[in-house]
Amino acid sequence: MAIIIALMYVPVAAQKTIDSAVYKIIKVKPSKLDQSVRMADDPHIVFYNPKIKNNKILLWLTGTGGTTKRVPESFISTALESGYRVVAISFISEPGVSQVCIGDNLKSDTDCAAEFRRMRIYGTPAFSLIPDKPQDAIVPRFIKLLQNLSKSDPQGGWSAYLKNDSPDWSKIAVSGQSQGGGMAEFIAQNNSVDRVISFSGGWDYSNSKEKKIAGWYFNKSKTPVEKWYATYHVDEIAAKTLGEICTALKIPKDHIFALDKKIDFSSEKPNKGNNRNPYHTQGIKNTIYKSVWQTMLGNGKIN
Repeated sequence: MAIIIALMYVPVAAQKTIDSAVYKIIKVKPSKLDQSVRMADDPHIVFYNPKIKNNKILLWLTGTGGTTKRVPESFISTALESGYRVVAISFISEPGVSQVCIGDNLKSDTDCAAEFRRMRIYGTPAFSLIPDKPQDAIVPRFIKLLQNLSKSDPQGGWSAYLKNDSPDWSKIAVSGQSQGGGMAEFIAQNNSVDRVISFSGGWDYSNSKEKKIAGWYFNKSKTPVEKWYATYHVDEIAAKTLGEICTALKIPKDHIFALDKKIDFSSEKPNKGNNRNPYHTQGIKNTIYKSVWQTMLGNGKIN
């Protein structure tokens, strides 16, 4: 059974601004790193404290429709305080898996979700149902950013996070919200990362009518199960499915946080994209859950 976080009825907390006097903030457009980039060209954003050496990267991945124009600053601040350096990668976030791998697409290909995620993350093999090109994929963009930072910001020691022109995943934690949470899970299943933290990670199906979760969730993970963490809110629409996914991924029960605090939204202007599912983003944006973030993040220093 997931850990239930039961707290008092409180208003939504505001985002925290990251202190640029303490943390170095670097912005780099993907097209600067690869001239073939035509889509999702908002800048990658890097945050780190130059005084902290030998620390891990937290790779942040947004949800469907999200961009680096709006990042979860309170969570990122908590990660920085925990010793991490943070990289928010700019990538194509629309359409999402739940918008493509449905209906006839899913009927004709029950592995649609895995093929979608593999293309959007690694850039291969080609997947015709989305416009993504190899240069748009998350990992290739991440590699090019690290290679660029190694030259443009030598103070950061970024080459230490590369191994044979690939990410050194042993020094990298992956985290994301919704679609991005599902991407973090897929990366962790296929690469041995330092830690994976999923906030209401996307719900992929092999049969959407019967709400049968996708087969890839049952694959053996290259990241040890003790490094997996997940959270979701019990009042969000896909809560039951998210719980089933955590079980399929074999996430330890004490690493699953089922949030159940009721929220007073009256003081907050409604988010147009979340009117139907207002609790979906609570885990990542409400600072009342900072202690949960700290537990999931652990120590950002490399042992």
